[in-house]
Amino acid sequence: MGKAKIGFEVDEADLANAKSFVAKHGGSLNKLVSALFASLGQDEMRRSPAIDPATRVLMDVSIGRISIMEGARRLELQDAGYLLQRLADAGLPLPRLSKELVSEQLLQAKDALDACLLEPLPVVKKRGKPARDAASA
Repeated sequence: MGKAKIGFEVDEADLANAKSFVAKHGGSLNKLVSALFASLGQDEMRRSPAIDPATRVLMDVSIGRISIMEGARRLELQDAGYLLQRLADAGLPLPRLSKELVSEQLLQAKDALDACLLEPLPVVKKRGKPARDAASA
């Protein structure tokens, strides 16, 4: 499929918002607008055989219709990292994660790290030799 260049006007505030979104989530304004255009009329596209099911899943993840984990499950991928790579390969912007999901993932990561921590070993002083501190060494 070929590409076409288009020109249009947009409010400066909306453009700044779009640039901020792209800066936070990666990609480019071009990819963001392309993904938006691709999502238009998606109900009609669902009935159309022109888009393969894997691409449809990627688009649904990109626009936030389904979660990254659900997309990975539907595509039978090992984990979400593979789905994110496929989104990047397809030129689709990454979805914005909800604050709840980010908080949940941070808590799970903290719990996993806490489970790995070991109690520090007690410091044993040898008899007969004075302890040397770092300043005199």
